[in-house]
Amino acid sequence: MSEETLRLEHEGFRYSCRVNRRPDHTAAPVFLFGGALHRNHGWARRLEKALPPRTTVVTVDLPGFGAADPLPASYDASFLAAAAWQAVDRLGFARYDLVGQCLGGFVVQHMLREARPEVRRVVLSGVCAGPWPGPQLKAGLQSAEVASDRGDRATLLDVATHLFFGPAANADPTGHQGPVPQFRDRIGSLDPAVMEDLRSHLYRQWFPTDLPAPSLPEAPVLVFTGVNDILTPPHEAHRLAMGYPHGRFTVVEDAGHMIHVERPDLYGQIVASHLGDRGETVPHCRPLDASERLEQLT
Repeated sequence: MSEETLRLEHEGFRYSCRVNRRPDHTAAPVFLFGGALHRNHGWARRLEKALPPRTTVVTVDLPGFGAADPLPASYDASFLAAAAWQAVDRLGFARYDLVGQCLGGFVVQHMLREARPEVRRVVLSGVCAGPWPGPQLKAGLQSAEVASDRGDRATLLDVATHLFFGPAANADPTGHQGPVPQFRDRIGSLDPAVMEDLRSHLYRQWFPTDLPAPSLPEAPVLVFTGVNDILTPPHEAHRLAMGYPHGRFTVVEDAGHMIHVERPDLYGQIVASHLGDRGETVPHCRPLDASERLEQLT
């Protein structure tokens, strides 16, 4: 096993990949694109433990994410998808899997518009069909922005935890254990540069309307989110999944938008099950309603 950092530049913006390479790998390499607070050396390490031991995992700090250069809001998701493809192409794998979570999932959605045959399987979590954010959600996100601007830390934390965790945000805010208090601590201690990145993401066009019609990928696509997800509600994520020729959708009980934080072990099991050679049944999940079935993909 070896870990390396690949440094890249796309139209003047510098970014990087962390490559956890397994020279004797037998499983397809996995590219992971995370959400607004993603960084190359963050929670993805826990996901790696759930994947087969010979899996090469690549985490990408795209422009505007992690340690990469800031990216103004005028650059939309198609720009980020082009930067993501540059990272994939540079590494030169013959076949690979794509995993996208939250904003990283929006980027992967745009990557899939090209329907490249080298993509083997895809997992998307905390995503929707767009447009995003809708008017009501955007108002909520902007209220967090206003609270941040005026130094109202309490309101910022309350709004952010409600949007990201749903009912779980009502857990004891004075505690220090568990994902919600840890999330509040992290949001409350973000430096101004990261807050500016978050502001740019709020106003970025994640679903630009002037793009040509997409090609539809033949790769099996699993879309999932928490049953209490406010940011990307289950019915919207379901609509996305049903738009793919080989798409399937499931919801996770007792979770909101932050499944990878709230239930990291389960998140890893879900991803690993879909990326398995046979596309095994997704564990501990259920369809959106009782009339649907989760079909095993072959």
